[in-house]
Amino acid sequence: MNTENKETMKKQISNLILLLIALLWVQPAVASSEAEYRKLSKAYTLHTDGSQEFRYQMELTLFTHTAMNSTYGESFIIYDPRYQELKIHAAYTVQKDGNIVKAPENAFVEVLPRSAVHAPAYNHLKEMVVVHTGLELGATIYLDYSIISKPGYLKELDIYEELQQTSPVKEYQITLSAPENKPLSYTLHGLNGKETLSKENGNQVVKWTFRNLPASSRAPEVYAMNGDVPFLTATTFPSEKEASQVLYQQFNSKNDVQLLTVAEAITENATQEAEKLYLLLNYVSNEIDNSRVSLQEAGYRIRQADEVINTAYGTLAEKVNLLSGLLNALNIQADPVALYKVNAQPGTYGLSAIQELFVVASADNQSYYLSPLGNTPAIGAFLADLVPVLRVENGERISVNGWSTGIDYQYIIRLADQQAEIKTSAKVGNSFLPYSATPLMALGVSDTGADYRRGKEGISFEATENRGVEEKGGYLLFSLPDCPRSIAHGMYSGYNTKRKENLTLVYPVHESYRYQIEIPENLELSTPATVKNISNKAGTLSVSVQQNGNVLEVTRTLEIPNRKISPSEYADFRDLVVQWSDQQGKTILFKVK
Repeated sequence: MNTENKETMKKQISNLILLLIALLWVQPAVASSEAEYRKLSKAYTLHTDGSQEFRYQMELTLFTHTAMNSTYGESFIIYDPRYQELKIHAAYTVQKDGNIVKAPENAFVEVLPRSAVHAPAYNHLKEMVVVHTGLELGATIYLDYSIISKPGYLKELDIYEELQQTSPVKEYQITLSAPENKPLSYTLHGLNGKETLSKENGNQVVKWTFRNLPASSRAPEVYAMNGDVPFLTATTFPSEKEASQVLYQQFNSKNDVQLLTVAEAITENATQEAEKLYLLLNYVSNEIDNSRVSLQEAGYRIRQADEVINTAYGTLAEKVNLLSGLLNALNIQADPVALYKVNAQPGTYGLSAIQELFVVASADNQSYYLSPLGNTPAIGAFLADLVPVLRVENGERISVNGWSTGIDYQYIIRLADQQAEIKTSAKVGNSFLPYSATPLMALGVSDTGADYRRGKEGISFEATENRGVEEKGGYLLFSLPDCPRSIAHGMYSGYNTKRKENLTLVYPVHESYRYQIEIPENLELSTPATVKNISNKAGTLSVSVQQNGNVLEVTRTLEIPNRKISPSEYADFRDLVVQWSDQQGKTILFKVK
């Protein structure tokens, strides 16, 4: 082969390599997502007669077998046929070659929503399952439907939308339409979309168009309240007070005679307010089953407390009504409150933005934040500094404080004959404690034989237990005990090494452990002396392992003072948590002589 031909071949090979590299760069741009919304449209209309229409239109192109066979193979539409009409305007698939496959009649399957199972009072709800047919890689699903609500079923236009979807969106339109005499208020957060205002047939119309939205994050604990998720709230309620009144007007009276009879029967042997509170909370959370029907699915309607008692199940709102009613019947002050999903402009919240309902009570001059779903403090109470918590009665914002988040343990440990006698003295903040007459159970300690004192800040206790010690190959392996509520027992150490979104902890971390281990003569310490101190943007960690005569002294402390971990702090946070959770770092090795 002559030189000219060799050079030509080299150029061809080089061009081929460049082409392959270019294809490798281009291919992931398509394959990185399971699918793509070519167009997505949601239109909310409030008519002058009080009826409403929600219209949904989508064009979704599939890229993967998972999208085709699982993620997007069906669409689910929940509605109440007593007050709402579902109209399917179009449902078909355009295959890659342009062939149109219309959904056959048997592609529309009406079932009972999963949330309404075991809740006969809500068995009138329907879920239309639209099975998309003719699917293949590269096919595009078209779906267009409306839900039309009768006048009065929904009191006002009431919208909460998180704007990112599970796949990217090329074009996303949201339209709001309401009579001109209605005070339409809204908050748009996290996106800059083209907004147009117009008037059509006596209605005020607001429309946004968003383009090239990325898919929503799949990282754990990504919430709109962290500021990471774009959202829209909109309502024609004049204020949060008018919105919350829709719920409160359905709540039982504080002077309900039947609730007084039930409350007295449950608490007949109790003398202290706190004891009565524990008993009523236990009844509502454990004796009344939980219905998963949401406020929105129920049309923001709740059943009266007597019906909930007689049927032994209730939605979250119904159980909040029952719990607050029982407490108030015994003159224990109890206010139902609502935690909202986001921090939006005042006056732009409707009922659809409610994340959680719980009860704020006062017993024996102490505040309690009660969830009717269990006996642990309501999670909403810990989030009141991030998003609003409003009284259902009047829409007023409340403040929540007084939480203690410290964990402080001291151990004296004696080793003998593969057994460890462990004497524990501890103080644990009230953030970690259940509302129960037996709070130590949550800390892995039997109330029997343990001396404890409970106050407003938390609990202090002393306990003794015996534990076996593992022996392997002439060595004893002793695992240092700690509080089961420690962050070491959470999931954070298993999260990804990088994160683009904020991470909000339920509470700041203040943990301290001091161990004194008496070493018998037949054992020799094999774990080397250690002094470790780490200080970074997220917090501090300190570990010390020192032998002093026949006593091993170990101290471990962790401080993460800020609950909100930014992406720039996340790597430091994870480093602290991973080292804190490492079981090897909590294992002491002794050689048997």
